[in-house]
Amino acid sequence: MSNAPRLTAEARRESIVEAVQDIFAEKGFDGTTIKELAHAAGVSEALLYKHFPSKESLYHAMLDACAKGPTFAEASRILEFEASTSTLVVMVHFMISHYVLGRPGDTHRAALNSLLMRSLLDDGELVRLMHKKLAAAWLKKFEACLQASAKSGELNDVPIRKDICVWFVQHVAFSLMLHLRPKVPAINYKISREELVSQATWFALLGVGLKEDAARRYYSPKVLQLLAS
Repeated sequence: MSNAPRLTAEARRESIVEAVQDIFAEKGFDGTTIKELAHAAGVSEALLYKHFPSKESLYHAMLDACAKGPTFAEASRILEFEASTSTLVVMVHFMISHYVLGRPGDTHRAALNSLLMRSLLDDGELVRLMHKKLAAAWLKKFEACLQASAKSGELNDVPIRKDICVWFVQHVAFSLMLHLRPKVPAINYKISREELVSQATWFALLGVGLKEDAARRYYSPKVLQLLAS
């Protein structure tokens, strides 16, 4: 007879959520059955339903868990910074590096990226949901940083709407992640991933209009990577 202590209800919920991430990521919401989810979690279907009354409730609990890893904790810290050119640089570097390099200990992010990719190939509903849950504060801060940079004379007057600049940066970062995702990357950039982050960050900073001398003043890839680790 096993002497292992029984899990509390909260611990059991957490273990189930952790266990089903990969199968949701592999098969998506519609392609996954309750039986498969229970098997992945090592529990009976009855016990699964005891903690999660529906597949939808388990799916949303998993998404909430994905939004509580170290990546999102770091994003929350960045949101507390004063709106400025230096914060703009930090935000751009963070967006690109977390898609290209990831974060040590963030076991949720890979699963979430898989889910987001599946969503974009389907109806996009999950992507819209995640943006609704997480993007508003980030968008507001990014635009405030652009305005602060323009006020300080460190931003060129470019014909790009400030409210969509952040999306263009995110799209560059997400596209890099997609091309690097296969075991053999789809594109050989012929540089390390760290240097790729640096190159893409420069591309994005200049693209949103930051003056080159300001970018050189504030952007130190090694320092930012050390702060994130």
